[in-house]
Amino acid sequence: MADQADQQVLFEGAVLALLGKVLETGRRIDLAVADYLKIFPIAPSEPHIQPDLIICISDCQSLLRQTAGRDTDMGQVLADATRTWRGMKAADRLSASGGVTRIQACIGNIRRAIAAIA
Repeated sequence: MADQADQQVLFEGAVLALLGKVLETGRRIDLAVADYLKIFPIAPSEPHIQPDLIICISDCQSLLRQTAGRDTDMGQVLADATRTWRGMKAADRLSASGGVTRIQACIGNIRRAIAAIA
């Protein structure tokens, strides 16, 4: 169970890191994910890791846009949300179990972090 929770945190951390890279460089999400996985091969035995990352990054990027609005820097919102996400207690995190997918848990946890700073 702890290993699954660790994998979920690793996955979400990758989503946040890639969001930062995409915001900073303007690079396409799919290309950024492919490059990231070459350097940091998280869950290499799972064939759906790349599309799962792409889905989460795309959805979370939309959440950032909605939260930032026109007057706020999306990078700053991401930095604040990342700090909040890092400070989340394990008991407060959604986990990929009991019918909840890795994608649902990731988006839910990052959504909570963004909502906490909004």
